[in-house]
Amino acid sequence: MSFIGRPINLALVAVVALLLTGTVGATVVYQSSAGGLEAQNEELRDRNENLREELAETREDLQRVRERLQELNQSLERSQGDVGQVASELETTENLLNQTRNELDRTESSLQETRQQLDAAREDLTDAQSTIGELEQQVNELEQENARLESEVSDLEADNEDLQGDVDRLESDLDDAESDLRSVCNEWEESQNSSKPAECP
Repeated sequence: MSFIGRPINLALVAVVALLLTGTVGATVVYQSSAGGLEAQNEELRDRNENLREELAETREDLQRVRERLQELNQSLERSQGDVGQVASELETTENLLNQTRNELDRTESSLQETRQQLDAAREDLTDAQSTIGELEQQVNELEQENARLESEVSDLEADNEDLQGDVDRLESDLDDAESDLRSVCNEWEESQNSSKPAECP
């Protein structure tokens, strides 16, 4: 009995020891698993907090992007209005440019006509200068001829004065001769008691 009871006790002790060992191991494993889960939970909490912060930053970025997009839309609307105004101004400028080109064409045509008229006027001026040169030469010749004629007139006037003096002298001589003739005729008539000669007046 004692021999049988001793193995039973040993077996019981072995079973109890085995159970105690399993319980302790399970407790150790549980504690280890619980520690790992706690660490994972802490890590997940940190990750979740980081994700919340990132989400908050992302929402702020999204809000800023939306505000920027709204500003861009408003700027685009203003730009479209400005583009319309610029297009209208550009059309007006093109019209003015076309008018200016037309005026330039007319001015160039008028300038061409003016150049032709200027060339013709220059030719006329050249002809006129040539004519003036010829006329000046003729004037010089006429002035020389006039001077010669004036000299001849002066000479003729001097000759005329001389001739007039001769005429005056001859007339005086004629008067004297006629007076002498009358005296002779009178004396003849008184002395001869006859008619006067035919020469007597």
